[in-house]
Amino acid sequence: MNPHSENSGQFSDTVRSMPGGEFLELCYSCGTCTSKCMVQQKVEPTYNPRRLLRKAIFNLEEDAYDDLTTWLCSQCDLCYVACPQQIHISSILLAVRDLAIQNGKKSPITVARVNEQTCVACGLCVQVCPYEAIQLVEKKVPYRGLITVAQVDTSHCMACGLCGAVCRSTSIGLGDDFSDDRLVSELWQWMNPKAEVTP
Repeated sequence: MNPHSENSGQFSDTVRSMPGGEFLELCYSCGTCTSKCMVQQKVEPTYNPRRLLRKAIFNLEEDAYDDLTTWLCSQCDLCYVACPQQIHISSILLAVRDLAIQNGKKSPITVARVNEQTCVACGLCVQVCPYEAIQLVEKKVPYRGLITVAQVDTSHCMACGLCGAVCRSTSIGLGDDFSDDRLVSELWQWMNPKAEVTP
């Protein structure tokens, strides 16, 4: 049985005990965070930090873990500077995400992947990752033996693509379905949502 089961009161207590979580109950659901969020406006319409905070307050643990808001926060903190209660919302969202990971949940985001056969462990991807999701590790790689390669923490990668942009050996990226043309097309649509998509 999950030690932080719904309605036990322990889930909200655990969130409150984590850095940033102590301000959980200051939220009075004004919605300012959601109105300022670029993720909600440009990426995922169901993204809603205040709803997630309410789920945490009311001990809706599994609902909080399954909510896309838990996984999509980019920690830009536009919500923090706008919040009239000065709640560091991204800290609470990260606390819920960490609890979700501890409970065996996996991020629904398609994260960066490393080609261990070509990675030269230069460390550029580690340096540019804004989410500290990449590190260099020593591991046994087929046909190469014990070597140092980049490794992606799938729970913290936000699929921003910076690692792939700086990799000189093109050993890390967002997968086969990702390309420069697709990126340009998505950026164009993001900047011009009413423009027609060219085939």
